[in-house]
Amino acid sequence: MPQPIASGGPETSAIECEGLTKFYDGHIVALSDVTLSIPRGAAFGLLGENGAGKSTLVRLLLGFLFPTAGLVRVLGEEQVARAHPRLGYVHERPLFEPRVTGRQYLRYFAQLSGLWGQRGQRRIEAALETVGLRAVAHRNVGGYSKGMLQRLAIGQALLNDPELLILDEVTGGIDAGSQWEVRQVIGALHQQGKTILLCSHYLAEVEAICAQVGILRKGRLVLSGSVERLLSAEGAVEITLAGDLRAVEVAATLDLADHIIEARDNLLRIPTDAQQTVLAALISANIPIHALNPLTQTLEDVYMRATRSSVTAEDAAPAQL
Repeated sequence: MPQPIASGGPETSAIECEGLTKFYDGHIVALSDVTLSIPRGAAFGLLGENGAGKSTLVRLLLGFLFPTAGLVRVLGEEQVARAHPRLGYVHERPLFEPRVTGRQYLRYFAQLSGLWGQRGQRRIEAALETVGLRAVAHRNVGGYSKGMLQRLAIGQALLNDPELLILDEVTGGIDAGSQWEVRQVIGALHQQGKTILLCSHYLAEVEAICAQVGILRKGRLVLSGSVERLLSAEGAVEITLAGDLRAVEVAATLDLADHIIEARDNLLRIPTDAQQTVLAALISANIPIHALNPLTQTLEDVYMRATRSSVTAEDAAPAQL
């Protein structure tokens, strides 16, 4: 089981899950024994293919579903509905009334949240400013681009000035320029100190926004931790030999084959955990070294390794999802 990214009580964690399990119809496993802690103020990316359990986890966090077993706590509340006034949520497919203006759309939701009069108007204008839609707030929503609609949905989630934002696939189906604009909004909100839970299929997007990630596969949390640590873990080191030395010949002469990932020209690529052994052998043999550079992985590398390595004999049995 992966270790949670952080420990702590309600004072330090925005979201806590302990052994969280959810069955549908008594036997269909949507989530299995998920243990996870997301610190307040973090930007956390939740990754996983369709059917991995991301949507089920979000619904449990929002109180739309109840766990079969385990504990979920949001902003210190085990009865997670009590946290609703302090969180904002953007659904992966938000609905809009095309005949109203952007400002009218937000006013409707502000009033539903109990924000009336000048207080409500201040929150509406602040939300429009944050998502960059103030100049077009007088236009009907039906004339907005998909990217503008997504920013409007984020604006609606900001009306109550939430501590925690849960964003479900907020850049899905929009063009690259609009994705960039949405990412800028999310990044600015995180800089303000808001906790972000971003569910996304876009690995590069998560890597750009989030400092911490969790990867779900078939309802299990197969990996979690800081992006920096995950990208450096199980990485490699590249050693450049000086002069005209051939890496293949050096590796053969020093009997280093078991520690080499790749040898070509004057380059030796080795696992990080073999660095001390290989360097000691080179130094003992007076082999000159020109450079030594750590090679990090991409988040895509980490994701593919985590999801492929989690294929076990149990996975080979008839799927429960």
